Amino acid sequence: MQKRIATARRVYPGVEQFDIFVIDWDKLPQFTEQEFSELRYRLLLMMLGSLKDGRVSAEEKSESREWLMSEDLTPFSFRACCESEGVDYLEMRDLILDHLKM
Repeated sequence: MQKRIATARRVYPGVEQFDIFVIDWDKLPQFTEQEFSELRYRLLLMMLGSLKDGRVSAEEKSESREWLMSEDLTPFSFRACCESEGVDYLEMRDLILDHLKM
């Protein structure tokens, strides 16, 4: 007598069945390099401000510190934000860390 093993198989709908996943890339807003630069500048100020602000939660400070210490080079990384402003990110990081020790 041969045993039959029952297997469960789930059927997932394809992504194309959901309208939210159908993206018309041509209709998305296009940002200029100047707008990206402005976003990077504002992100830099916001994240640095959160490191010094006593009202900010420990979790948010931790995320800001992690962002500051990252070596990543992604569009909105600490490194990219500094480079967008023409600042050496390693020097900037050292200055910030020295300032936070005060």
